[in-house]
Amino acid sequence: MAAKILLVGSVMMDLILRCERAPEPSESVLGHDYRNAPGGKGSNAAVAAARTGAQVSAYATIGDDANGEYLLDCWKKEGVDTTFTITKPGANTGFVAITLEDNGQNRLIIFPGANMLTPPDELENVFENDFDAVLLQFEIPLETNAKAIELANKKGIITVLDAGPAQDYPLEKLPPVTILSPNETETKALVGIYPADHASCREAAQKLMARNGCKFVVLKLGERGSYLYGEGLDVMVPPYKVDAIDPTAAGDAFTGTLAKAFVEMGDLVEAAKYASASGALTCTQLGAQPSLPTAAEIDAFLATQK
Repeated sequence: MAAKILLVGSVMMDLILRCERAPEPSESVLGHDYRNAPGGKGSNAAVAAARTGAQVSAYATIGDDANGEYLLDCWKKEGVDTTFTITKPGANTGFVAITLEDNGQNRLIIFPGANMLTPPDELENVFENDFDAVLLQFEIPLETNAKAIELANKKGIITVLDAGPAQDYPLEKLPPVTILSPNETETKALVGIYPADHASCREAAQKLMARNGCKFVVLKLGERGSYLYGEGLDVMVPPYKVDAIDPTAAGDAFTGTLAKAFVEMGDLVEAAKYASASGALTCTQLGAQPSLPTAAEIDAFLATQK
């Protein structure tokens, strides 16, 4: 049966600026082209889960503007239930400016906008519905994340916290989550350790677990794959090799697909392998949500890896 997943998190409009390289301070460079695309860490993860077959609902906040209308329409086309999505008059919908260099390096400036107005006090009504997992990130208020985790824990629902954007977030103020999943820079921001090898991954994971009391830590290591720790796990999951064009949203794809696969498989290692394929395929196309693969595309890709 398809996983029922609730997003409690962010939705953004992305502006992708393609250029040979990012400018130095006070320098101007000529760009190749630019485009808009739906994004936001939470929304990307939610759409990734939906495209792989999950039933997804979104508790998020948009502004009463053209970007908000567009993003809401994008969710509906993806089959995401927007019943719990809030439109806030006078607020700007979240926005992300992304420079994408010819070498594949990307740089993001995030403007949370209406996302930081997502209230905790309406979650009680949302959790009257049944869900298998909740997706969370750091792009909404701390109080809203804490309330969502508290309500999910009471009902025995899996919680997956993507620990981005990178910052020294007060993890101790959150109830324990099921899966805490930062990338490399986010890990360093949280515990002061860059996960460069197995030993440093383990040390970082132990410190993260001490700060939150989570059941599992899943470190997203980019082209090096992922690292899983907790409940007897201490394992590196190798990556899949692809010709990368744009890494934007690869980590979000991994997180959303991981949540869906873990619910359905019950095996975190196997779920991480499946999620790694989703993240790898996301790197092969331009843009955040436009690049997220379907279940059929992931299955076809995995068939070539055997």
